[in-house]
Amino acid sequence: MDLVWFIIIGMCAMNDIASACPENCQCKPSKIICQGFIIKEFPSSIPPTTKTLFISNTSIESLKPADFATFSETLAMFVAKDSRIVVVEPHTFDQTRNLVALGFSGTMLTSLPQDLFQNLKALSTLTLTNNKLEVLQPSLLTPLVDLNTLDLSRNLLTSLPEDAFQGLEKLGQLMLQRNAIRKLYSSTFQGLSHLKSLFLQQNNLTDIPAGIFDDLVNLEVLHLQENKITQLPANLFSNLPKLKKLYLSNNRLSLLPSAIFLNLPNLTHISLYENQLSRLMPGTFENVFHNLTEIRLLVLSRNRIQHISPGAFNGLMELEEISLHTNRLTSIEAGIFKGLPKLANISIENNQIQHIPIQLLDGVSRLHLLELQNNSLPNLPKPFLDSLKLDLSSNQFSSISAEFFDGLEKLTDLNLQDNNIESIKQEDFEKLQSLSSLKLGKNKLQSLPGDVFDE
Repeated sequence: MDLVWFIIIGMCAMNDIASACPENCQCKPSKIICQGFIIKEFPSSIPPTTKTLFISNTSIESLKPADFATFSETLAMFVAKDSRIVVVEPHTFDQTRNLVALGFSGTMLTSLPQDLFQNLKALSTLTLTNNKLEVLQPSLLTPLVDLNTLDLSRNLLTSLPEDAFQGLEKLGQLMLQRNAIRKLYSSTFQGLSHLKSLFLQQNNLTDIPAGIFDDLVNLEVLHLQENKITQLPANLFSNLPKLKKLYLSNNRLSLLPSAIFLNLPNLTHISLYENQLSRLMPGTFENVFHNLTEIRLLVLSRNRIQHISPGAFNGLMELEEISLHTNRLTSIEAGIFKGLPKLANISIENNQIQHIPIQLLDGVSRLHLLELQNNSLPNLPKPFLDSLKLDLSSNQFSSISAEFFDGLEKLTDLNLQDNNIESIKQEDFEKLQSLSSLKLGKNKLQSLPGDVFDE
């Protein structure tokens, strides 16, 4: 009999939950999801035990304190997504002291009241992405002493209050990407010693103040790509000992200060493509990876580099691949890759290189791929490499000979397409005992000797 009563009581409780569920909402114990543009007013009759409330794709235009009155003490998560909310009234969240996650995304909000978060001491995650926010009120975020994640991306912010993040000492992730921010202060990120990831890409930044990152001693990832940055202060990254990934691509950098990457022992990735760099001076990367060197890939493509000094890459002991394609190099000096014992792939295609020195690859014992296509090479000097793949397409070679391939016994792939080669002989390739792929298209060959490819 006790079991029967237990079942009856349980069924009654479920009926109570169903009857208390607001119209056009789905209700589970402690969780409610309301969606549909048919919803024009904030749902009423929300059970007092509600811990999680999601509102999405609604026509609700405003929020007020009374909306949360019946369940304010239990609410832990509130998210409003893709709705037409224009206004959040002051004090709306004064009584929701147990909120740990709050989110507005895809709304019409242009600003928020200054004291909106004053009682949210327990809030850990605040998501304000993809709204119409144009301004942050001074000290708006200061009460959020327990905040770990803050997402302000994809808004219309052009500036930030100087003290915007003051007091957020536990902040670990800060997303500010895809706004229109033009200026930052040297104190903008002051006190954020626990920050691990900072996203500033796709803004309108033209310069970065000296000292702005000095307090970010635990920062691991820094995104600055796709801005309009023209220069970097010499010691900008000097106090970021834990930085692993640094993104600087798609800016307007024309010069890198000597030793700009000094004191970054844990850096594994530097992205610098699509800038306006014209010269790489000695010491640019020296000691970047002192101690636990982990760098594998360095991308400097699509710049305006005209000259690389020997020693520019000193210190990159773990480098396996370097990309310098699509620059303005007319020559390459001997020894620029010296001291890179693990370098396997070199990409210098799409330049204007007219001469390759014999000593170019001195010390590069693990070379696997050298890309030289789309340059202005009239010939290749007597052997200087023992590569596995060689791409010499789109140059100006008019002839080849057996001596052309001296030292290339291990070559497996050879691309000579789009040159001016008029004739070839059987003995031209006799030294290439490992060759498995040969491309000769788009040359000036009229005919081929019958024995040209005989073993």
